[in-house]
Amino acid sequence: MIIGSRAAERAQAAAGELGHGIEGADNAETARRSDVVIVAVPWDGHGKTLESLREELAGKLVVDCVNPLGFDKQGAYALKPEEGSAAQQAAALLPDSRVTAAFHHLSAVLLQDPEIDEIDTDVMVLGEARADVETVQALAGRIPGMRGIFAGRLRNAHQVESLVANLISVNRRYKAHAGLRVTDV
Repeated sequence: MIIGSRAAERAQAAAGELGHGIEGADNAETARRSDVVIVAVPWDGHGKTLESLREELAGKLVVDCVNPLGFDKQGAYALKPEEGSAAQQAAALLPDSRVTAAFHHLSAVLLQDPEIDEIDTDVMVLGEARADVETVQALAGRIPGMRGIFAGRLRNAHQVESLVANLISVNRRYKAHAGLRVTDV
């Protein structure tokens, strides 16, 4: 597993903190060496980052988990990208990649806590190709307590990305790290 960053040194430091044989490299090297790339960058840098990696991401499965959000004194609110969603922007910017959307609702705090053995949440996975969606669902299923749930095509990604603004409000109010669970599936 490789963690990428604009600066290889930052990626190497993050990888060192995580251990378990994880490597760190700059974004371009990480993309070149990976078959599946998870894009987890701030919304402000989403488009620019993907444009800069278009060649390295060609032919790869790209999992976009970026949430286009704004913040003001009333809290988080959803932004609507010109393309419809961050995932649709990714698909437009990466025509030679296979783009899916997933992992929007996961708490970074829970993911980073070594004391947490299981994260009781579902991951909504959106995409155009069934095999790609199934790959991402299986990836989610490797984390104890998680399930990957097919949630539609990329055209539905805006609703999934936007829901994070509501989860931020829930988490602030209840001092929690809330996720989602889809019932009766």
